[in-house]
Amino acid sequence: MKIDKQLPVVTAIDPQGHSRAEGHRALAGESQSKLPGATEQSARYREGGKHSGYNLQLNRQLTAMQSADSYLADVAARLDQVKLALSRQLATPTADAQPALREAIAVLESMLAERSKRSAGSLDANLRLSLNEPARTRFRLPGLDSLERLQAVQETLIIKAGRRQSEPGVVVLERGVHPEQILRRFNEALAPAGVRTELDSDGKVVFSSRETDWLRLQNGIAVQGQGELFEPDRYSLVSPQQESFLTLGEDLKLETSQQQRSMLDTVVKALDRIALLRDQLNQRKQEIREFLSRQSGQNDQQWAADYVQSVFGLMQKATSNYAAVTQTVVAQANLNRFAVVSLLS
Repeated sequence: MKIDKQLPVVTAIDPQGHSRAEGHRALAGESQSKLPGATEQSARYREGGKHSGYNLQLNRQLTAMQSADSYLADVAARLDQVKLALSRQLATPTADAQPALREAIAVLESMLAERSKRSAGSLDANLRLSLNEPARTRFRLPGLDSLERLQAVQETLIIKAGRRQSEPGVVVLERGVHPEQILRRFNEALAPAGVRTELDSDGKVVFSSRETDWLRLQNGIAVQGQGELFEPDRYSLVSPQQESFLTLGEDLKLETSQQQRSMLDTVVKALDRIALLRDQLNQRKQEIREFLSRQSGQNDQQWAADYVQSVFGLMQKATSNYAAVTQTVVAQANLNRFAVVSLLS
């Protein structure tokens, strides 16, 4: 069970940027003596809007990570219950302990099924954190997961992947082609279906789609080839194999002690992975809180009020000063969504 140690995070914050408070002080001083230049004032406002954008994005990430951490804590608690039930069953094997074990597994399975809702969409099926885009489902397609095999054939594939495709995608495979070209051709062919192609850490070809699209893709993807990988005269239905954190189901066998020990090992590994993920989350949350704490000393509302007052001051002189009108237009043109949302929040 592989652990993704790199959590997606927001772009690094520019430590050289001016704060809003500095922009406010400079603007207030200029307003008492002379009107600031359009370039200077626009740059000052962009710096303020830049920090507003960072704060808003970081707050969103912090909220998403809190939801993810809360969900992981609940999953860990359920895994502990399954671990306890398995340990008791192995210590004193009795038929009476089986119902309790099955019930604990059923509760865990139900919680895993509610992952997207309870984690606010911040965790995918393999418990990878997704902060900057909706969580995606990663899956393999048997026959298309070996990069070496794809590089060794000369074949044109026709792929039908869900209803979003207006027409089938076409992928031309050539012997010895570079891996990046193979990925690019798959991505171009499957982009209309919302499917992305990449290599995993083991060099295997994996596909991914948004979870809403996965509901349409999991029933199968049809592929037609030229006889090397797939049949030339008909479409072959390929069943996607989803990557998931923990696979449970009604066919789970726990009758023998060997099966129970295997399940116990799986549970212990799952708990270790959740502990590592939560450590990563807590470290990142602490970094965000420290940054937001440093920014909290700046009075955004006062900064915004002074800026608006300076704009109105320019407008009052607009009847006799064309330069003032120009400065006003430039200042208003640099308004952005992040600044408006931050001001109204």
